[in-house]
Amino acid sequence: MILIAGLGMQLVEWPESLLENLRQSYCVVQLDNRDMGLSERLGRSYSALPEGFHWTRPHGATAPYHLKDMALDALALADHLNVGRFSVIGFSMGGMIAQQMSILAPERVIALASLCSADGCPVANGSDENTDMLTRFFVPPKDRAGQEQLFCESAAFYSHGAEAADAPATQAAARVLLDRLDEGGGDAGGYMRQALAITDSPCWDHELSKVLAPAFVAHGAEDPCLPVALGHRAADRLPRAELHIYENTGHWISARCVADLCAWLEKTELMHPEVAV
Repeated sequence: MILIAGLGMQLVEWPESLLENLRQSYCVVQLDNRDMGLSERLGRSYSALPEGFHWTRPHGATAPYHLKDMALDALALADHLNVGRFSVIGFSMGGMIAQQMSILAPERVIALASLCSADGCPVANGSDENTDMLTRFFVPPKDRAGQEQLFCESAAFYSHGAEAADAPATQAAARVLLDRLDEGGGDAGGYMRQALAITDSPCWDHELSKVLAPAFVAHGAEDPCLPVALGHRAADRLPRAELHIYENTGHWISARCVADLCAWLEKTELMHPEVAV
């Protein structure tokens, strides 16, 4: 089971309840995407947004790499680990990468879970508040206190209030993530380059019909980043999709989503024993 993290996320950010459940049945592989966590940084920090860049519409800023390249990274990791066939779970940008993996190597992907992700077109019209929040990450604060505050406010915003910005657990998690990010070389423009990879990637919606694997598509009804309509369209385009929409949920993996995903994997495994990979 390969887990693909979202924009600016690190491999340690998956819900522990999900990891505990998956590890009972699968060999779980978590990875830091290029330019994040402990993975190599592929450029320098940005002092301002690249000229022409816009989050919610096509733009003229050129990306140094695309989502397809990140999908090839994950497939190369599977090769390195001698894993021929696997299931894959992706959140947000990670769901886009997981979809690309399922298109590039349909014979290898046994089951696909696309959580709070796209419908085959990477540029989406989220809320103005989401654009403001992301822009703060694209050119992050230089001081540690400002960085911690941004991480905490982000958790509260995207969880639709499930996590409080001033909660000790939220603040402790922010410190852990920033310590790990610093260990990997700091932001160093990685968040911005991943955003460019998303917004500069060509649409792949016409290729989703090629995905052979059963798919679990989940979305929060109040997602401010990637609107819930994208989840509906993704499920329509994936031939073997099961759609789950969660009320009062933002851009977040809720406890209900974890339970439903694990139940779906168990059901899918019973119908397709090879899924337990």
